[in-house]
Amino acid sequence: MIPEAPFLFSIAGLSASLGGLSGLVAGLRRGTDMRPLDLFRLREIVEFSFANVLLALATVPLALIVGGTGNAARIVAIAALVYIAIHLRVLLRRTRQFEVENTRSEKWAVFVLGLASLAAIIATVATGSIGAFEALLVVLLARPMLAFLFVLASFETS
Repeated sequence: MIPEAPFLFSIAGLSASLGGLSGLVAGLRRGTDMRPLDLFRLREIVEFSFANVLLALATVPLALIVGGTGNAARIVAIAALVYIAIHLRVLLRRTRQFEVENTRSEKWAVFVLGLASLAAIIATVATGSIGAFEALLVVLLARPMLAFLFVLASFETS
């Protein structure tokens, strides 16, 4: 077992909990009309959360396969970059499909998290730093948390 495993399992557990929490919110809202924005956000939370679970958990066996946590962190960081790029395209398409309008503050918050993710990915790939990799996982965990806060805020205005 690698020394970073407890941290990775914690990130995976928190991410899975966020995914489950969004399912609970969707279930509780089922009796009311779900706006396209609510559906968009709840789906986004589950997708980000499950991706985070896979990224965090994949690091443990990958470290044993490639001979070190630094190498595994680099590979997982590249996988995170690919996922973020693909998911961004999916979210943009879904935004048009559901006619979702994000506020300026929501756009800025997502932009800042995107920049932080990119910085952590670059640092991880360039150096193999476990600290940079763990920072990446925390930033990736912040993304579904932010979307969940957006969902809660939208309930106040509905």
